[in-house]
Amino acid sequence: MEGINGINSYNYQRYYTNNPYNINPPAYGQRKNEQLNEVKAIATAGILQGAAIVLQKISQWCGTKLMQGKEFTDASTVKSIASKMLNDNNLQGKVAVEYIDKSNAAQVARKYRPSGIDISNMLEPVARGENAFYTDKLKLAVAPKSKPSLILHELGHAINAHKGKFLKLLQNSRAKVTIIPPLLVFLNQFSQKPDNEKTFIEKNAGTIGFLAFLPTIIEEGLASFRGIKAAKQVKKTLGNAVNLKPLKRNYAFAWMTYLISGIVFGIGTKLSLLENKKG
Repeated sequence: MEGINGINSYNYQRYYTNNPYNINPPAYGQRKNEQLNEVKAIATAGILQGAAIVLQKISQWCGTKLMQGKEFTDASTVKSIASKMLNDNNLQGKVAVEYIDKSNAAQVARKYRPSGIDISNMLEPVARGENAFYTDKLKLAVAPKSKPSLILHELGHAINAHKGKFLKLLQNSRAKVTIIPPLLVFLNQFSQKPDNEKTFIEKNAGTIGFLAFLPTIIEEGLASFRGIKAAKQVKKTLGNAVNLKPLKRNYAFAWMTYLISGIVFGIGTKLSLLENKKG
């Protein structure tokens, strides 16, 4: 659930300017068509920017609702479920689990500093109860003490990381996705058509951007599914002590933040093509 409140969506804010120093202006008809296309491009960019802003507001709302959501059971039961997830997937002793608040954040950060990775900044929002994460480099799953149920999702990531190359590829795709917009701009330079006709990339940039983000959306959903599945197994024994509805609701809000980020990333990819076309 890394980045619930800080997903690095592609920067969708763009600026369009006119070049007044056209020494050899085109014929009137051609100039009129170019002006019309320019107006359409600016209008499209404005609409897309507005949509991205609205979507990010919705994503923030989903993140807030997640953090305000009730826990589905007590902390000790969550820890039992987490331990069962590790045992059932042969990860006991291979993946560490930490529950963080302001009193132990610095201590936990020092524990892992000899590895050469400083997680102090990553732990700050966790200590405030605003985030949770799994890092495969440290084989470490972290959740706030104030919202321990998030650890089941993070252990879902840990299981994904150890369930074969395909799931590992899905998990690692988020680190590569930011190359998509500049890559499409570069490739589009070699596929220009006469009469300013749109290329395949220009027509489908938004879809391509979203599809590039889709592996992250899928992997996040699968991590939540594993957490819910583990809680459901324990509920058979504990009965009313485990209420799955809040857990499912919270994880749905979390997943929505990633779905929305994928859409915003697609919008940003489209805008990057529009900006390049304008330039």
